[in-house]
Amino acid sequence: MDGSAQTIHLTINGRPVSASPGETIYRAAKKVGISIPSLCVSHHLAPFGSCRLCICEIDGQSGTPASCTTPAGSDMVVRTESERLRRHRHNIVELYMSELPEGSEASGPLRELALACGVDKIRYPGGAHQRRAAVRDDSNPFFTFDNAACISCARCVRACDEIQGTHALTMFGRGFAARPVAGGGLLIGETAAFATSNCVSCGACVKECPTGALTEKTVLARGAPTGTVRTTCAYCGVGCAFDAGVKDGRVVSMVPADDGPSNQGHACMKGRFGWTYHDAPDRLRVPLLRRGNDWEEISWDAALDRIAEEFTRIKNAFGPDALATISSSRGTNEENYLFGKFMRCVMGTNHIDNCARVCHSATVTGMMETLGASAATNSIQDLDLAHLIMVVGANPTESHPVIGARIKQAHRRGVRLIVIDPRRTELARLADLHLQLWPGSNVALLNAMGHVLVKEGLLDQGFIATRTEGIEDWLKTVSDCTPEAAETITGVPAHLICRAARLYGSSRSLCAHGLGVTEHRWGSHGVIALCNLALATGNIGKPGTGINPLRGQNNVQGASDVGCLPTYFAGYQSLDDPKLASLHQAITGRPLPARRGMKTPDMWEAAIAGRLKGLWIIGYDVAQTDPNLKKVHEALKQVEFLVVQDLFLSETAKFAKLVLPGASFLEKDGTFTNLERRIQRIRKVVEPPNGIFPDWRVVCEVSARMGYPMPYLHPSEIMDEIAALTPMFSGVSYDRLESHAGLQWPVPTARHEGTALMHQEAFPKGKARFVAVEYLPPGESASEEYPFVLTTGRILQHYNCGAQTRRTDILELVDTDVLEMHQADMERLHLLDGEIVRVVSVRGEALLPVVGSERILRGHLFTSFHFPASTVNALLSSSADESSKCPEYKVSAVRVESIERDELDPEDEAELRHMRRQLIT
Repeated sequence: MDGSAQTIHLTINGRPVSASPGETIYRAAKKVGISIPSLCVSHHLAPFGSCRLCICEIDGQSGTPASCTTPAGSDMVVRTESERLRRHRHNIVELYMSELPEGSEASGPLRELALACGVDKIRYPGGAHQRRAAVRDDSNPFFTFDNAACISCARCVRACDEIQGTHALTMFGRGFAARPVAGGGLLIGETAAFATSNCVSCGACVKECPTGALTEKTVLARGAPTGTVRTTCAYCGVGCAFDAGVKDGRVVSMVPADDGPSNQGHACMKGRFGWTYHDAPDRLRVPLLRRGNDWEEISWDAALDRIAEEFTRIKNAFGPDALATISSSRGTNEENYLFGKFMRCVMGTNHIDNCARVCHSATVTGMMETLGASAATNSIQDLDLAHLIMVVGANPTESHPVIGARIKQAHRRGVRLIVIDPRRTELARLADLHLQLWPGSNVALLNAMGHVLVKEGLLDQGFIATRTEGIEDWLKTVSDCTPEAAETITGVPAHLICRAARLYGSSRSLCAHGLGVTEHRWGSHGVIALCNLALATGNIGKPGTGINPLRGQNNVQGASDVGCLPTYFAGYQSLDDPKLASLHQAITGRPLPARRGMKTPDMWEAAIAGRLKGLWIIGYDVAQTDPNLKKVHEALKQVEFLVVQDLFLSETAKFAKLVLPGASFLEKDGTFTNLERRIQRIRKVVEPPNGIFPDWRVVCEVSARMGYPMPYLHPSEIMDEIAALTPMFSGVSYDRLESHAGLQWPVPTARHEGTALMHQEAFPKGKARFVAVEYLPPGESASEEYPFVLTTGRILQHYNCGAQTRRTDILELVDTDVLEMHQADMERLHLLDGEIVRVVSVRGEALLPVVGSERILRGHLFTSFHFPASTVNALLSSSADESSKCPEYKVSAVRVESIERDELDPEDEAELRHMRRQLIT
């Protein structure tokens, strides 16, 4: 049957309207521009029909049904405007208004409806509002609930259920007494209901509220915005689109955009409310030059002159290899490209890296080796097309909450879910299968799944024959990797491995992986093993399938894409490509260095050895987040001239000779590239303090002082140069980005619409390649002296080093790192929840409060690294992936010791008392 035969034809207000099967009258009317009043309708939510404002009349039917819940029918004749309907709506709005406390005014859509319906007085003095106490709940750090303004439309409850999937709210009571309930049955507004619930502060309820009963505290404090600017979030790699609300030159709100291609109107706590670090009182505002142990404020001209003088001196005295740059994955594509250009054209070296080195560099290595491209093969929207989702080494409900919510939505629709993770995360609890493997054993488990696919005939032989090569070595390798053998390595029962393989091999399966795959001694092998499974089953190059890394920072994908890597030029082009060298010379006027540069761990070795003399670090706190902090700190001390450019005086900045203030994402123009390869605009919302330069201007100024002018007037000109040098960006320009909701690379021509799905017809090198990898043990394992294995990672509330989130009201929710330990281990060591313990490795120690956790295996520990005082990364080794140098954050052997009070000095004791008090609270 063709599509036209399924179309429903009806008449609404005398106009012919077409609708799809199952579509409601309300949605059909909206498509053709017919507006129907409503308070409970949201296009993000399922029809509900509680407000009774969208009523209509249908010929041949009695009554006035709600148009938002009534399906469109063939040949229906519908009226949404009549004297009877207007009278009904007037009375309904008047009843809603009567619930407001005397003297108060409605806000938002309710106020607009009151004006539209002509409700200028209330005929019910002392009406329904007496049944609704005028109480407020201010317990959430970011928004307030005013019970008196609530009309019980349930949009907040439905948003929490249907969009976020947290189920923190429900409705209680009937009629006028109906009210939202949070937590353990607490009425919102009583006993800090939000604070005691499992609310994750995503803000979906606030966004859906039509009356202002739920309102952001920043709006209450600063006033409602008088204008908005569309931009992109600067936290994780999802790339959520936001409308930044502005009043009097200040940001007052960040509202997720309904038409945001990656977030579709949703957000997380950090993006929605964690932007106030922008106004933090300890923002750097002027350049700082070290004078002994003190800082001297200097002018921008003096600071830029000093950089140029010192770098010129070092280059002349020691050569270009004595200089390096680590760029920022929080910066824009244009800024990152310019730092790469500065190193290659001014310094004459490829010694440039970015924080992808410590997160997804193993993904780059593994995917390049197998698929020939190092980014997500599919789009976020493919989560809605998959029949099975396999999440490996990732905790998206905390690290990428918008994607975590999308996965939960898919699972509620019946999409099967497999989670492979050492911890029992939220998705693991929901999953059809949770393979709770021992840290560091990914390859053993994935190869065993491959063994089952081969043995049970689940290979896609047609895809393998036409689209791949090298399967013979893989078949030979997995032939010995039985599930029973894998069980002894991974701890996962063989029958669960078999079941997972069968489900993955017999479905349209999408794989999403995170740092639990990459941050290992053999992280690139883990990525390769995942790619092998996708190739073997044909789960790639099709909708709802693929290999999709969950990139950690807002522009870690883009920083690598535009050439902030020591091993590739922009677009992952080979540094020794003669054609590229010629083009580079023609466009930049300088030769492209062909020799590969130093990766970040190589820089630490070179600094300690005295070979690295000058280093520029932009927006990256290596002194807190890199592993083996003792070694990193020693390296930073040895650098003769260290420049750090950041928003705050970070732990790394404390080692610098010169510190430059940076501009936040709200203070500049540019682009970010998210985890689905989508290039999106960020736009200047407000002016930076004290004339702070955007990072791209800083590098241009230094370059000009060193004899190589970069006369760009706007970041759009930098993007034009990137496009001219990079085939996969050839069709990208600011003009096109203004008219598109971002462009997904590759965009090979100016007419190309971008690539939502990669590898449909061919891989970059023609065919994909199976690469046989065998299980190899992690860099270290538990021993008698160090009997626990420690894994580090993010939590929901904070982001990376915490420099941004620790300067927001998020700190009211979590203000310390916490050590999670299995309850049986707690009992064996006679530890109590909240007790402060010493965690010791062969490299260092850290003091942390410990809590019993159901998420952790026996002998396994987990903690975050968001607070400098915890010095967690001092515990970690320099063990890293052989190929990519991605560090092994996920496996460190440690022991746990109780602390005697007489071991502590008064300052430490006071700090630990605070940590324990916060944990108990």
